[in-house]
Amino acid sequence: MENRAFIIARYLINLIIIFSVAITQIQAIDIPLIVLTLIFVINTQFRYFQIRDKFVPNFISILVDFLIGYFTYTNYGGLILPYFLLGIIDSFFLLKRPSKYILVILGIFIMVYGGKNLPLEVVLSHVVSTLILSLISSIIVKEQKSKLKVEDLYNELRKSENQLIKANEELKAYADSIKELSILKERNRISREIHDSVGHSLSTIIIQLGAIEKIAREDGHLASQMASNLRDFTKNGLEEIRKALKELKPKEFKEYETILSIESLVKDFGKLTGIDVRLTFTKSKWNLDERSSLVLYRAIQEFLSNSAKHGKASKINIFIHYKDDELIVTMQDNGIGTDAIKPGMGLTSLSERIKEIGGNLTYESKSGSGFFMRIVLKISRYELDLLS
Repeated sequence: MENRAFIIARYLINLIIIFSVAITQIQAIDIPLIVLTLIFVINTQFRYFQIRDKFVPNFISILVDFLIGYFTYTNYGGLILPYFLLGIIDSFFLLKRPSKYILVILGIFIMVYGGKNLPLEVVLSHVVSTLILSLISSIIVKEQKSKLKVEDLYNELRKSENQLIKANEELKAYADSIKELSILKERNRISREIHDSVGHSLSTIIIQLGAIEKIAREDGHLASQMASNLRDFTKNGLEEIRKALKELKPKEFKEYETILSIESLVKDFGKLTGIDVRLTFTKSKWNLDERSSLVLYRAIQEFLSNSAKHGKASKINIFIHYKDDELIVTMQDNGIGTDAIKPGMGLTSLSERIKEIGGNLTYESKSGSGFFMRIVLKISRYELDLLS
């Protein structure tokens, strides 16, 4: 409805009314007429700019327009059409069916009745003009409604697009996290397998060669020397294998120990409860000390337990953000939520444990909007260098 041409037309009609009143006041000033005119102008402007979204006040305001217009014209004269024009146009713009048609017909009827002393052709021209303006107003209203629907649809599409982009980014981050964890777990598994099989076999060979060396002493010095050399060779080979395994095992594995334990917790929780839990973390990582790792593990464990037991959640998102000097963990579920959080033993104990290690715990919830928890663990650069 914010149509510039329409607003200009409103001011123009009001100016015509004021001008026609001013002409009648050349000879003498009539205070009641001036008051009526001011009430009329104020009423039309107040209706459009202040109460245009309210049905009943608009209906009454337009009706008042018609009555003031009729009274002013029949008592003071002037141009009759402007008194009714704004009310009829506003009926189309501000009211809904059938109210707007009722007021339009009523306005035309009052205008014709008030101008009964005018020539017939003048009355007819006013009626035709009013009907044409009513038709134009109706067309404009329909176009504006269509435009608003298109804009609403466009906004919904934009909103859906943004949500899709956000979901895609979250899914990509989640997939990258899972891929990185899978690679690390597989490398660690291979390292463990080689250590258990080859390492054990070579250790057995060393033991057996030691026994051969003792037996060979009875049969000859040469056999003893050969067995001794073979044992040294095998021993060196074992050291080489251990060195290779150490290199094969990723240096970043220490940094992932906390993540892997949490990932295992999340995976087992999902299998047991059927709740969709997504664990995501940043690419840059550093290892937590044993105490902080345990507190963080218990915090996530407590959140998962509460989401399933109290929140009745079906989806949980966990994001672990490693920054230069702090670790931020945010957890959000889609459970039933609550407007009044009453911390139980679990939350109270968890908050105390996090404070003990210099961290901070905050949480919030709203009925129908799930439960949100945020944990911040501070760590100094000196401590980080020691852990590294």
